[in-house]
Amino acid sequence: MVGPANDLHMFGNPYEIHDLPSFSRRYDMTFRGSKFLFISLAAITASLVLAFGFTQDLPTEAQAPYDAGLTAMNQAIAQDVPPFPDQPLWLEAATQAQMAVDAAPTHPLTLGLLAEVYSRSNFHFRAWNAWTAYLEAGYVLNPIQAPLFLAVGEEMAWSAYDRGDLETAAAYQLGVLDAVPFSKEARVWLGRIYLELGRPSEAVPYWQAVVDQDPSDERARYFLDLARDQARWGADAETAFRDGITAYESGDLVTAAQAFARATLANDNYPEAWAWRGRVAFEREAYDLAATFYGRAAELDENPLYEYFEREAARRVGS
Repeated sequence: MVGPANDLHMFGNPYEIHDLPSFSRRYDMTFRGSKFLFISLAAITASLVLAFGFTQDLPTEAQAPYDAGLTAMNQAIAQDVPPFPDQPLWLEAATQAQMAVDAAPTHPLTLGLLAEVYSRSNFHFRAWNAWTAYLEAGYVLNPIQAPLFLAVGEEMAWSAYDRGDLETAAAYQLGVLDAVPFSKEARVWLGRIYLELGRPSEAVPYWQAVVDQDPSDERARYFLDLARDQARWGADAETAFRDGITAYESGDLVTAAQAFARATLANDNYPEAWAWRGRVAFEREAYDLAATFYGRAAELDENPLYEYFEREAARRVGS
């Protein structure tokens, strides 16, 4: 499938890749004022019990700092304190939550509270480490925690991506999928990153998963086709081929001819690229070249259309 890339130039769109115009986006990681994410002590405790079936009390030495940390966090949310870790209430919440973890290092309440405090105060690196500790202890994310975890993972991945460290960005997104297997956003990012790394065969399963998850997502279907074609013909050849299609559709036959030439240079066994070289040459009335190019395409793929235009171009040369 070939399609123009110009309709993908949307700010904040993870579907844009570096071979297309430059990409710039950041999610708003601020949880300030979110009624969905504001949770009382009773609701948090109830959700954890439901998620884990965990009903035993905290150790005595952990209870007081846990309560203090939770109270400070809820006060920070209620007072609309800016979500930065150096704000006094957020700092107090983090300090008390860490004390609770020190007293009960494997308890889901203490581990979950510390991760939540760091997430809500936008201390992303520590939040990721705290969620990692929580998950490695064998606990699962409940519906309150999952959006916090996803936002932190997205921010960590984006930071790595933004500084050009695509391997680390992919590792963060893989970590997200380990905990939230049906995250469409993580699947999209992994498909995108592996395309940008020039590893289209690794991108294919992620784009396929996005299409399976959301069959109406036409952009994902486009990039699935792109990844498959790059895996088959090579990333350089396919990129040049699609550049040629875009130039041809805009009426720029000179640029199209150059792009299709690059495609066949990158992969001499790409019949469609040779056929398009022939088509452009034919339209430019360079019939000798068109016959050669269509002839090469027909050698690689016994397509009657290629054979017809090879003969027709050769006839016009002799006429």
